[in-house]
Amino acid sequence: MKKEDRLFAIKKLVLNHDIATQQELMDHLQKEDIYTTQATLSRDIKELNLIKLTHSNKTTKYVFYHDTFRDKSLYYRLEKSLINYVKTVTCAQFFVILLVVPTHPNIVASLIDELKIPEIAGTIASFDTCLIILKTETDAGLLADCFSDILKNQSEVTFEQALSQLF
Repeated sequence: MKKEDRLFAIKKLVLNHDIATQQELMDHLQKEDIYTTQATLSRDIKELNLIKLTHSNKTTKYVFYHDTFRDKSLYYRLEKSLINYVKTVTCAQFFVILLVVPTHPNIVASLIDELKIPEIAGTIASFDTCLIILKTETDAGLLADCFSDILKNQSEVTFEQALSQLF
């Protein structure tokens, strides 16, 4: 089977079924008489930009990355990333430290950088930590409180409104 045909079959399956694991995807492919190795399937998933999306009921399924956030604002994407990936928020002087699900800090840091908030001097991401450097301790405290409220789902205003009120 040609690679293009296999990729097309994977696209069709992901669009028509809730597939949560590579094994499930491989089983669906085999039902279509398409046989491949796990390594090849893994490369195909990466090439197709498939990601696992976790729903509010804790179920997961593969989706196309570009479909996940199509037509969503940067604030919406950051808010969802905070909710899905950030475990804790800590403020120390003019730093906000986010403990993040391993391998995901770059996502959070890049979204924060994209906002281009003048009070944020920069971000640094490691394996499981995102460090946000602010210009003042006051700004750091405000940002940490805003992020904490989002994680606790206690914000009375939208995330965009909350951030715009801070800076």
